Amino acid sequence: MSAGKGDAQKNMESMEMLARGEKGAKGERGERGLSLRVSLAIVVLFAINALGVGFNLFSTAHEIGTNNHKFCQVISDVVPVARPADPAANPSRVIAYEQYERAASLGRSLGC
Repeated sequence: MSAGKGDAQKNMESMEMLARGEKGAKGERGERGLSLRVSLAIVVLFAINALGVGFNLFSTAHEIGTNNHKFCQVISDVVPVARPADPAANPSRVIAYEQYERAASLGRSLGC
């Protein structure tokens, strides 16, 4: 029961007919584009994807905001940085003043 070459050709042609649909008369215009159901399904899938992306962005922003407030509490409780004396009057306090400025700018950027 071996299939001949003609059978394979016939099978290929029938598979192509399934993919393309019926062949019309010469010069007849065929349908173009997707069917209404397929195009609606694509739109719905894109809408579901857009909703998922929006939810992901919202939840990420919420978590980052929550973590920033926790970070502010940890920084203020564990490492309280007092404003040092004027570094111009005492040059040995320049490093302490720079550290204070960095901590203060970090706090301002986080909204502490």
